[in-house]
Amino acid sequence: MIDRLWLYPPLAYGRLGPSPTPCDNYRWGPNDLSSRGTGRTTVQPAETLEVAEDGTVTVRRPAAVTFKDAAGFRPVCPFFELHGAWTVDGVAQEGPITVEVLAAAGLALADVRWEVEVANLKAHHYTQVDDDRIVATVSIAGDDTGRRPLEGRSPAGAAAPLVPADSRVPLGSVQLTSPDAALPELRLRFTPAVGAVYGPTDLPARTTEYVLPADRLVLNPRSSWVGFALSGDDPRTNPRELFAGAEGNSGLGLVDDVCDGTVRVVLPAGPDRPAGLSATARIVVGPPDFAPDQRPFTSAADGLTDRVRRADVLDPAYVADTDRTTLEVRDLFERVLETVSTVNVDAQNDRARFENQVIARGRGEPIEAARDRAFPPAEPLTEHPFPLTDAARARHRRFLALEVLEDLLRERPDLLPTVVREPATSERYYDRRMPALMRGSDGHPMHLTRRQYDLLRAWSTALRRDIEAGT
Repeated sequence: MIDRLWLYPPLAYGRLGPSPTPCDNYRWGPNDLSSRGTGRTTVQPAETLEVAEDGTVTVRRPAAVTFKDAAGFRPVCPFFELHGAWTVDGVAQEGPITVEVLAAAGLALADVRWEVEVANLKAHHYTQVDDDRIVATVSIAGDDTGRRPLEGRSPAGAAAPLVPADSRVPLGSVQLTSPDAALPELRLRFTPAVGAVYGPTDLPARTTEYVLPADRLVLNPRSSWVGFALSGDDPRTNPRELFAGAEGNSGLGLVDDVCDGTVRVVLPAGPDRPAGLSATARIVVGPPDFAPDQRPFTSAADGLTDRVRRADVLDPAYVADTDRTTLEVRDLFERVLETVSTVNVDAQNDRARFENQVIARGRGEPIEAARDRAFPPAEPLTEHPFPLTDAARARHRRFLALEVLEDLLRERPDLLPTVVREPATSERYYDRRMPALMRGSDGHPMHLTRRQYDLLRAWSTALRRDIEAGT
């Protein structure tokens, strides 16, 4: 009897790419800390599954990871694997669901149903008109291993659908694998779209700035999204100009093929399952990873950990485990350097100074003082056209030797609160506190998660516990 189902992973990220070949599987390896190394994370090939047109799966281990080929970026195509818990002769077991597990429960592969629903709701987010929703759904029997396209459509019966009834916006595809003795697990592979932009059929008459192939001019020029205008200080549009045409306050009606949604597996009801069983996971699609060997200092994993394990770092016993906390702090500062390595700090500083000026003008406060909360502009040199960028990278490279940071914080115990921005403050001005000059998703200066910040404070305090008094 199958008692419970879940999908692994519960959340996966796909990445757009026009290449027909999926990206090789890889893992982040140790940082390159050799004497002339980059200090950045290395990328190591990992076991990669290849799926044929009929769903059969083979395994290979690439010698190197290929992110881009002649056709363009290779898409990242995650798998979802069905797991569960079941009872056999009174003994509880759990693991991947296989044909044998199904058979023991009186089920066949065809009884398993996979349901995928993804959507692009960017236009709907702005207009709040249901006709501007773009949704794709498929329902697949467990023994159907053909590739199924995800065709984005507007709701049936829409008065002014963004996607007309005879058109589609491709949002990718899905395919079930064919289990065998070597790979008996039940899997679904999600392949994202290519990274294309679609527009209304009359786009050439509206603008010459955006030129799209004729086969991508498929949207309805009479939809609410085409010609959409911002009104007032709408909090959904911060920053304001996030769509084509916003600069002229008349949207051009463009949409991309990014989406997100759910993958759901359903087992039918039976004598021991009167309500059936189901499991759901989420899929999120984003652009290609342009710097796969450089990790963000605050990731989705950090955000989720902050929600469920924030209190860990307030526990004295947790902080007392210096090996663990030091590893976390070292990892954070490695990722800080990797983030700085992808940023033009000089350009960000210019933007921050301008935004501070706008804020000060709106508040009636001194403009020059507001601008100078960020860094003063640095004069480019022949060999150093981006002086602030070079200085930031050099400064953070020092902290890869964590002993340098430890000594600094022992000598200046009051330093951390003054150089690291506390999360969730109401301050709107960009200043020199870390992470400096970066904009958060809420439109305010970016910050670490509360858990990361509290960990730094606790770790810094612990550094001074064993020092000699007066030193």
